[in-house]
Formats: sequence, C-alpha cells, structure tokens
Amino acid sequence: MRVGIVAYWFNRGQGVVARHLRSAFEELGHETFVLARPTRASNLRPAFVDREGVWDQPGVTAASAYQVPWEEYQAWDEANSPDVVFFDQNYQFEEIARLRRSGVRTAGRFVWEAFSPHHVGAATEALDAIYSLTRCERERYAGLGIDSPLIPWGCPPELLDVEPRRDPARVSLFYPGGFMSRRKPFDLVLRAFSRTEDPRLRLVFKAQVDRGGRKVRRLARRDDRIEVVSDDLRTPEYHELFASCDACLAPSRWEGLGLHLYEATAFGMPIVTNDNPPMNELVADGQNGILVPGHRAGEAKSGIPAFEPDVGELAEAIERLTDDELRRRLASGALELRDRLRWDRTVAALGELANSVAGAPAAPVEPEA
Repeated sequence: MRVGIVAYWFNRGQGVVARHLRSAFEELGHETFVLARPTRASNLRPAFVDREGVWDQPGVTAASAYQVPWEEYQAWDEANSPDVVFFDQNYQFEEIARLRRSGVRTAGRFVWEAFSPHHVGAATEALDAIYSLTRCERERYAGLGIDSPLIPWGCPPELLDVEPRRDPARVSLFYPGGFMSRRKPFDLVLRAFSRTEDPRLRLVFKAQVDRGGRKVRRLARRDDRIEVVSDDLRTPEYHELFASCDACLAPSRWEGLGLHLYEATAFGMPIVTNDNPPMNELVADGQNGILVPGHRAGEAKSGIPAFEPDVGELAEAIERLTDDELRRRLASGALELRDRLRWDRTVAALGELANSVAGAPAAPVEPEA
C-alpha cells in the first residue's frame, strides 16, 4: 500500500507522531510519502520544516504554506499516488474532501482541545475515519456522533535505546514545557517546587521556545535548584537530558496525546501529574506515579474542561519523591507499564486502520471542471 502523511515535520508533538506513523507503516512494508506543512508565518519559527537529524528523510515534500494550496495537494497526489492519506490536526476540510472525491482514502486525528462540535459535519465529509489516541478523546467523539477507532499508543523503539545516566546525589525532576502554551501551568509548577525543602531536589525546566521566558527566569532566580533550558535541542540530546532525570513533573490543564508521558515511561521514570484525562489514563497513583487533585479552571477553546493542579498537593507530591524507596517502587511500576506499552501493538493497530480505510466505500467522484 502507498501511504501519505500530511503534518508538521519538526520536533513538535504533531511532527513526532507523524514521524512515528511513517516508521510504523514502513515496518509493515508500505511505501510512505510525507507532505510537510510548514509552521504559520506568525510562528516563532515561521515557515519551518526540519531537514536535519531524524527529520532528514527521503520522500518529504515541503508545502509552501501552512494552509496548503489545493494545487500543491493535487500535485503531491499525482506525483505519489497514495492509496490512503493520514492527516493530523488539519482543518482544510474542503481540500481533503476534494482528495477523497478523487479516489484517495483519508484518515485524520485532532487534538481534543481544538476540535469542536461545529467541525463534525465537514470533518466526516472529508475523512473516511477519524481515529483516537486516547480513551477520553474517543469518548468525546462518541458524544459527537463519531465512531472513532482507538489506536493504542506505545513506546517507540528509539526511546528504548536511550541509556539513562543519573546523578545518585540528586533527585532531578524533568518538566516538559514544550512551546509554553496555555495548556502548561508552569507558574503553578514553579511555585509548588519552590515550596519544597530537600536540597537534593533539582528541577530541569525544559522549554522549546523562550515564550514566557522572562517570567520563568524571574521565578527560577528565587531557587537555585531550578535550571531553565530553552534551547531547541536535537532529538538525541533532548532524550539524553530527559532520561538523566529521576522523575517527570507533568501537570497540565489538558493534553492531546502527551508524548512526554510515554517518553518518561520508556525511561523508567515516575510521573507526577494531576488526576485528569488523558494523564490518568497512563499514570496510576502509587503504581507508576503520583496523581494530585486537579481543580476546574475554565475550558479550552473546544469546550473541554481545563484543570489546574493544587499547588499544595503538588508540592507534597514532589517532596514525597525524595523517599528513595518510594521512587524505586514507582520507577519499577513505570518499567512494568513500559512492557505493556509495546510498540508492536501500535504498529498492528495502525495497519488494521489503514487496511480498513483503504477498503472503505469510495466517496462520490468529483465531476471534472
């Protein structure tokens, strides 16, 4: 089968998922082709498509703009003749529907904080399947009248190859700030950490951009146990830094997939987060991490509820991680979970989805102009 993928192509969650989708389909023996959507012109890294490191791959076509012109979709389709195309967080429903009417089968996924009820009609007309990567995402789709197949995400092999190197004299926590978007309650995390007293504790505050950097550094200056890293590291260096820590501190107002949860699990790290989905789909309190209460704090633009961690409870959870025996037990639970999150399950499910979509009834053929 010839499988196309349309998504970001750099180290943001969407791009990382796309890269792993490609590896999964190639493992199944399919030919793959990527149409890389560049970042928006207003982005901190405008019109960006990565061509270095793990992103330096053949068969990647860079589109001219985030909103890909129809002519470029058409030219990419004609050049590669994909049987199925997988889209990620792509709301160009008119263009996708035209591809579908031309005979291409289409599948897509969306982050639930962005996909709203008013998208349902156009999305279901454009896509043969809308799939889910979390149970809460799937349940929400069901409430919108969409029967969404669930793909059980796992730990990709590249994560299992990382060898953690940790300082036994410290208890280091990794905070994945990413693009410092509204979903990240970083100020609450810093406040909670600063309430702790154990001198062995360290916080590696990792962001990919300097957005909010002044506020973060002002808060971090009050506690010399906090290290702020805002360099956009290459994938191997990022994994090495992440795995060098003892636990992952990952409260979030909401999450899409939460790749850092799978990364932490692959590295055998306990996770501290708030007790809300999808975080609590992966983290079991007292088994592979610590869950703290999440208090309702408004909603995302799609209408899903937003939650913030209780600062006092979060501080107590962080302090509990200084108990070496508890930390070892939770790390053992993380490794047990890693064994259950086998990547071959993800590959098999993606193969079944691709086969199902490829065999879906054809959309009405678009009449020639």
